[in-house]
Amino acid sequence: MKKWRFVSNQNSVISGINDAGIETFTADINRSLVREIIQNSLDAVRMDVDEPVIVEFELIKVKREEIPAVHDLQYAIRKCYESNLDEPDAHNFFRKADDILSKEYIDVLRISDHNTRGLEGSDTCKKGTNWSRLVKENGSSNKGQSSGGSFGIGKSATFACSDLRTVFYSSLDVNGVKSNFGVARLISFNDEKIGWTTGVGYYSEDERFVAIPGLINFDPKYNRTDTGTDIYILGMFQNENYEKEFIDAVLLDFLVSLVKGKLIVEVQGKRISKTTLAEYIAKLNPYQNDDIKALIEYYDVLTSSNPKIKKISLNSNVYGKKFGFKDKECTLYIKEGEKLNRKVLITRNAGMRILEQNRISGSIEFTGVMIIEGENMNETFKSMEVPSHDAWEPGRCRDKKPYYEKVLKEFKKYIKDCVNENFGRIEVNVMDAIGANDFLPDRIEDAQEPQLQKNDLSFRIKKLFGKSVEPTKKKTKAMKIEEIEINENGAGGSGPGDGVGPKHGAGPHPGPGFGPFAGPDDGEDKVGKSQGDKTKYEELKIKKRLICIDAQEGKYRLNFVSPSNSSKGKIVFNVAGEQSDFELPIKSVNVVSNSTGITVEKIIDDTVYIKNMQKGKNISLEIKVDFDSYCMMEVDYYASKK
Repeated sequence: MKKWRFVSNQNSVISGINDAGIETFTADINRSLVREIIQNSLDAVRMDVDEPVIVEFELIKVKREEIPAVHDLQYAIRKCYESNLDEPDAHNFFRKADDILSKEYIDVLRISDHNTRGLEGSDTCKKGTNWSRLVKENGSSNKGQSSGGSFGIGKSATFACSDLRTVFYSSLDVNGVKSNFGVARLISFNDEKIGWTTGVGYYSEDERFVAIPGLINFDPKYNRTDTGTDIYILGMFQNENYEKEFIDAVLLDFLVSLVKGKLIVEVQGKRISKTTLAEYIAKLNPYQNDDIKALIEYYDVLTSSNPKIKKISLNSNVYGKKFGFKDKECTLYIKEGEKLNRKVLITRNAGMRILEQNRISGSIEFTGVMIIEGENMNETFKSMEVPSHDAWEPGRCRDKKPYYEKVLKEFKKYIKDCVNENFGRIEVNVMDAIGANDFLPDRIEDAQEPQLQKNDLSFRIKKLFGKSVEPTKKKTKAMKIEEIEINENGAGGSGPGDGVGPKHGAGPHPGPGFGPFAGPDDGEDKVGKSQGDKTKYEELKIKKRLICIDAQEGKYRLNFVSPSNSSKGKIVFNVAGEQSDFELPIKSVNVVSNSTGITVEKIIDDTVYIKNMQKGKNISLEIKVDFDSYCMMEVDYYASKK
């Protein structure tokens, strides 16, 4: 008979509310869940299928009556708070859980992966099988060394997200075996029949606690037909930003997997893949936090065709040969640029973010991505990895601590040396005097030099002291649009430009079709080609973003925030850089978002005249220019003077 079964603790250990495994993931539960789930799915990839792993996150509402043996589960939850009146945290948690389970509908998060092996071993339920390690075992894992995890505590992330601490598993494995099973990780409670329990309950068919044959499904719109695993988190904790937090977590922790085409993730039906990644990167706000700002730069490092980005494959003679590492076991991508974070993002074979290496250089502004792909390096660095997979600690290796300390120390030095060798500059206090070499000999031989006599009116240049000073530029607001790989949809993107943005409001923001956008600078008033328009304009600073929609068609989208209320305004587009003398006529302009009532009055050559601006309103224009490739572009905004 299928029902919830809890086990007596035989008067031994009492389990409380602060489960160590669950507490590991409570600080940032949504990101922890995404990280652990996707890592496990990537580890379970089918090697016989040449397709990326697909992971779906879908939040649904399930009727209370559809929860298997819901009355048994609610009984156990009530016993938890009744048996722990002296524990306020436990009492309050399970009181809330009882309220949730009493409602007509329960929030359930369905997590499904595809192109994976499924939970093999559900037919035997033997120790060490995939099914046993996920469902029953604690702290055990026999994953391969190239996998992302090895501690067996990642499964606790699902329970950390459940306000009922209850999860159901359903699987179709590569052998065609279908199974399902329920696990409730509550706390010890006193039961009239068996006394104090361990706090862990299983939804099973009998006292053997083995898998139940067949699939279980709480989502009527979903039906599994291929191999993989479905996880249902009952009483899913959620907040208003659930969807955004999940998408941000996917981008932050699995950027490399997405770029390499190893992974596709769907959040509430929104697909994040190699072909749509540029679109999601473009939507990110670099001012949200430092992690997002760095993510945008890491994406550019991995995808831009900018020749200034360095790709350095490991030469084991330089680092790693004495540790058993081979050539090309890791690859470093680095670029130099103003206001970059001076860090290197490091991932291992599965493509999951491990950490960001800092303290590399205090003088060079750069960013980079290091991907450890070789089997030997993966095995070595995985041995040092902490359970949360976000740091390396040589002390975890006990007797071999000195060896692993040396591995890590020399690895950090290798990264630092790569940065210095590619971007370092020799600081000198000597400069060439332009043209002076026309009047000086190639070399002065001290031994042959005539000695100056007292009272001789003669001189020679021994050394010139000074420093290099860049010429002052009145305006440096170039917006560089550089080509990157074009996907099947024709969508493109760009890396950051080489130009230097101004001090006011500038910041790197790569993504599809735009580079570092710069805030406006104080400069001369451009009258533009007004052709009889006697309106007086003044240039205003705006926050803007230019996105390339279709480079070949010359389609761009300009998003900006109106800095003031103005009846009239104009936007001037110019090609910058070496082609600054090229005219950039505007073919057409469409207002994408019209909540502000803005209208396009007219278009004259490279200038768009607009009306009815309202301060603080977001304005989005779709522009088509007579130019069929990426270019350096300046965008200036002017409002009519009052």
